[in-house]
Amino acid sequence: MTGRTAMRWLTALAASVLLVALAIGAALAVAWSSLPADGATIVIDGETIALPTLSGGQMAAALALVVVAVLATSAVVVGAVAIALATALFGLAIGALVTVVTVLLAASPVLLLGWLLWRLSRSPTPTATAPRLA
Repeated sequence: MTGRTAMRWLTALAASVLLVALAIGAALAVAWSSLPADGATIVIDGETIALPTLSGGQMAAALALVVVAVLATSAVVVGAVAIALATALFGLAIGALVTVVTVLLAASPVLLLGWLLWRLSRSPTPTATAPRLA
């Protein structure tokens, strides 16, 4: 792969990750504003955080952390699915290879006999000529 092609793929990947992050952020912002947050609390290490009391900067930081967590989880899931598919395809290839080898091994006497008959039918038969006396 050339440097230009790699750079195009990297740019496309970065753009798609950015678009997904923006979509997640927009969905979270809509959900945050439409859901009732009265009495909603988060407890981290025994410290209780009430969601309605978060200020603008804290809210933006929480939203950014959620977006990063969702993107990281998505990347892990995509990687796990890719590894699972690769493993399944590798298993299918090994199974097909074993099947072909088994069939060839079972049919080898017939294949050998066919090859010998083919060689005999193609090779010219030597003719013995008696020496002529003049």
